[in-house]
Amino acid sequence: MDGLTQSVQSQARRLRDGLLYTGVVLVISLPILPNAWAQQISPTTLNFQAVQGGLTPPSQIVTVSKNSNNTVIWTSNEDALWVGVLPATGMMQQSTQVSVSVNPAGLATGSYTATVTITLANKTKSESIQLPVTFTVMSATSNGTAQLSWEPSISTDVAGYKVYVGTASGSYSSSISVGMVTSYTVTNLGVGNTYYFAVTDYDGSGLESGFSNEVSKSIQ
Repeated sequence: MDGLTQSVQSQARRLRDGLLYTGVVLVISLPILPNAWAQQISPTTLNFQAVQGGLTPPSQIVTVSKNSNNTVIWTSNEDALWVGVLPATGMMQQSTQVSVSVNPAGLATGSYTATVTITLANKTKSESIQLPVTFTVMSATSNGTAQLSWEPSISTDVAGYKVYVGTASGSYSSSISVGMVTSYTVTNLGVGNTYYFAVTDYDGSGLESGFSNEVSKSIQ
């Protein structure tokens, strides 16, 4: 073996021994891929109610957001004719707001469900999020009830009680003489309305006390 060969082999052994001795570790750094846009929607569900033939319920605002600042195009899609979104498309960076509405025209009474899909897209990818929508249409002829109870009067000459009913606080359009009872169920209350109630007592001559405290109930 000539001197040059011996020298090269000797250097190779020293290099090998040195790597083994020092425990050199090769570390490969990989770039961390960013997560998806992490699209979020708030609120996450919507519920609407309406009386058949009555007023259309007010629209509700939904906020769509993501965790990056890059500008994307967004579009909306609904899978039912009775639900709509305005605007239907646009540009956004971190967030945008849309108005979701429902239309009870032509719908029978019952509960309906639909899904609004919001899709974000740029040149390289797209991502969608879904918003469940529930719409309950109630019959205008349905009647509700309200169960009332009260403490008995401390007066010794009470001959009975009257229940007052109205659709505005402090303004009662009708009264019901219920006799010597301390509870009563008011019937024939229209769905979609809020009713207000108060009670008085009266003596044998028909003289009434002032109103009790007022309570209210919304008929759904």
